[in-house]
Amino acid sequence: MKKKTIVLSICSVFFLSMFSMPADSKEIIGWLEMIRVYPGNLKIRAKMDTGAKGSAINAFNVKKFERDNETWVSFELRDYSKKAKTKHIFLEKKVVDSVRIKRKGGGLDERLVVNMDICLGGVHKEIRMSLMDRTNFNYQVLIGRVDLKNTFIVDPSATFTRKPLCKMPIEIDK
Repeated sequence: MKKKTIVLSICSVFFLSMFSMPADSKEIIGWLEMIRVYPGNLKIRAKMDTGAKGSAINAFNVKKFERDNETWVSFELRDYSKKAKTKHIFLEKKVVDSVRIKRKGGGLDERLVVNMDICLGGVHKEIRMSLMDRTNFNYQVLIGRVDLKNTFIVDPSATFTRKPLCKMPIEIDK
């Protein structure tokens, strides 16, 4: 019986290793990092949250509208950098989904989801972000495990380990 368990364990480890990316090919980042959001080249502090599935961004003046029989949203992003004046960018994005999130006090909150281009470290990614009011949170952006998977390893003892240094084409909008 023990031989069977050992053989099964070895086979399981071998099988799982075929589908995972080696750790040395992933970028190690801290639990807090600066990211850039495109279009707009807005630099924002972001929290890496492996406990959250999806990502979210602090959006202001969110307004849903129709364009070419599709649902779109207009919204504003703000950079509250201590070194400079608050920078505002206004975006219009196609809504790709909506999610229902449980609120702490009970009930559900519906959030619109859009594709956003970000730069984290040297990695450019298009990720899905829900638009929400994060005014009362410490960080304007939350990057969830779905968007960290296969690319990053989060070191919970580190912060601001990478500068967002992606080479981006001139303002893209999708």
